[in-house]
Amino acid sequence: MSIYKIGKVIGVSGDKIDVSLIDYNADGEAPGVPETMAVNIDTGSGPFPLIIGQPGSFIKVSIPTGTLLCLITDIQMKENSVSVSETKEAISDGQFPIASPKRIVSAIPIGTIDLSGKFERGTDILPTINSDVYAVLPKTIEDVYKSYAEGDFSIGRLSLIPEQDAKFNLDAFLTRHAAILGQTGCGKSWTVASFMQKLSTFKKSTIVLFDLHNEYKSAFGDDIDYINASDIELPYWLMNCEELLGLMVDRAESHAPNQIAKFKELLQTAKEMHPENTTMGIPKITVDTPVYFDFNSIVNEFARLDIEMIPGATKPKQGPLYGQFTRLLMRLESRLNDKRYDLIFHPKTYNTSASMEHLFRKILGEESKPKKAVVIDISPIPFDVRTSVISLLMRCLFDFAYWYKRINKASYPIAVFCDEAHIYLNEREPSTLPARESAERIAKEGRKYGISLTVISQRPREVSATILSQCNTFLCLRITNPDDQSYVKSLLPESIKGIINMVSTLRRGEGILLGDSIMMPTRIRITPPNPKPTSDDTSFSKEWSKDHEEVDLNTVLNSWRRQDA
Repeated sequence: MSIYKIGKVIGVSGDKIDVSLIDYNADGEAPGVPETMAVNIDTGSGPFPLIIGQPGSFIKVSIPTGTLLCLITDIQMKENSVSVSETKEAISDGQFPIASPKRIVSAIPIGTIDLSGKFERGTDILPTINSDVYAVLPKTIEDVYKSYAEGDFSIGRLSLIPEQDAKFNLDAFLTRHAAILGQTGCGKSWTVASFMQKLSTFKKSTIVLFDLHNEYKSAFGDDIDYINASDIELPYWLMNCEELLGLMVDRAESHAPNQIAKFKELLQTAKEMHPENTTMGIPKITVDTPVYFDFNSIVNEFARLDIEMIPGATKPKQGPLYGQFTRLLMRLESRLNDKRYDLIFHPKTYNTSASMEHLFRKILGEESKPKKAVVIDISPIPFDVRTSVISLLMRCLFDFAYWYKRINKASYPIAVFCDEAHIYLNEREPSTLPARESAERIAKEGRKYGISLTVISQRPREVSATILSQCNTFLCLRITNPDDQSYVKSLLPESIKGIINMVSTLRRGEGILLGDSIMMPTRIRITPPNPKPTSDDTSFSKEWSKDHEEVDLNTVLNSWRRQDA
């Protein structure tokens, strides 16, 4: 028989159902569950072996409208209390009363399977005490996953049913943003590489990945364009007014209001008066319009105003802005002379408004030979420049998606993957504010314009809470740090927090997928990427067992000095 009764409901709350398992009885109407917890269910084509009670597995509970599919969160054994009458009866017979054990399974409701077999997430009816509980065959789970996934997309298989693909709703995963969380060495890079390899099978995918450790170059073929960020210019004239002010003005300085006001005035003039821009037919150029302008002309005007002397009654006197730009000029000079900022302040390729198209074609993989994904290697960029580069990239991607939809009345879907997000989207680090604000804008508004954000981090409690609060799908790999576990639990609904207790025991490349994109919290094994990223741990024992070789220190040190591998 395919319907195999295993227990009865003994307790119901809003988000939890407690089930007492029935003891095995080979001759009874309900065989129950033996001590080994293993049962054989007659499927019509032969017996199917099933382990009952594993956290992460499923049960069905009888309700008037069909059955309620539930996910097991834990199992425990308790002793039945012996009644007074039973105790007296045993003593009168010269026996000693022994409390019998009782196996209790706790589960959370997932959805309803109606009488026709159709699955619907959620329920408006909960079971009552003594409702029958049944085992669930893999075929039922397969049908449920197919009905909810709205497609055939999967990046792994169910851990408890290895032959079953863990299908999920890709649109919900990307549109409503997601987070891939787990400690170092748990398989995050594997997961990201496997995910992107699957996404690149679409004919027209557009994916941008920020690679902070130069580990994804080996993981993709010809469909992916790999860009060294030090080789791509992200010129200052693409920045909006606020981004430029962030590089120039210390807002704590007493002269900051005058510096900001004057800069906006000079910036407006520089953009309006540049010869190329006057021929572009733009009705109204603002301080945020992405057009080329001469930055040096603004610096020179600041320098003039800082030492300006004007005629006085008897002798020249200091101008109205005398000395108010001294510190600003010092900061600007420092930036302009710092070669690490050359990709921003000294563009050689993208130094006209017309060059903007070529730059965006490169970032989006839309050059003569289109690419399905673009991996941007951020590792060569120094830390204090990194946030400005990432901020500009994310803001430009958002603005492109926004204007594309405004013009075409249809979206140009872009999936942005932020590897090691805790480094540049850090809630506690003021220097990451520009990048964090750009990512928060995508998290809050990107759904409307077809731009998605997937955050990848080993330190979730350091990532912007605003960003994580907008993520509706979480793929949690192994997390053993108690503080990170607690933080992840705080992001999830109360009913499924118990599932996260399993994250400390997950294997490498195994995770718990939960949220809007999947019909129930699911433990999955990630499909190994092929080829793999260069993220494997160094084998000390293997390397140290080799014969000694002369180390070419000079090549390493010269590359270090040149910041070029």
